[in-house]
Amino acid sequence: MPPDAGNDLIQRYIHANVADDVPTLEALRHPDWRESWPQSGEIVPSSANYRAARLGQPAGAPTLVGGRSGGSGDTWWSEAVVHYGDGSRWLAVTVYELRDHLVYRERVYFGPPFPAPAWRAQWVEREDPAVS
Repeated sequence: MPPDAGNDLIQRYIHANVADDVPTLEALRHPDWRESWPQSGEIVPSSANYRAARLGQPAGAPTLVGGRSGGSGDTWWSEAVVHYGDGSRWLAVTVYELRDHLVYRERVYFGPPFPAPAWRAQWVEREDPAVS
């Protein structure tokens, strides 16, 4: 894969995800694509199941705000903020594995932001929270 090809693919993929453009997501996925959610132990085995799970959320489909991304070769990552229909805001990191110039595997880690504990303030610096 040419050096910029992975970055171009991931940027198009992230843009389609933020835009909720499922047909483009599906076009950029390998035929054997799947997504795993390690925290809950679930695997989404197909684009059809992904679409159903995203649209089937009781509070409505989430919206995404993209953040930083990077990588090289066949391994890439991205950050996002996920806004759910119940008003909650979660931070997500996705690790992508590419194959045949398509997104082959995704592993998504997500969780809600939390306040920094005061006890460690003397050893850390504060930054603005992730992308809103």
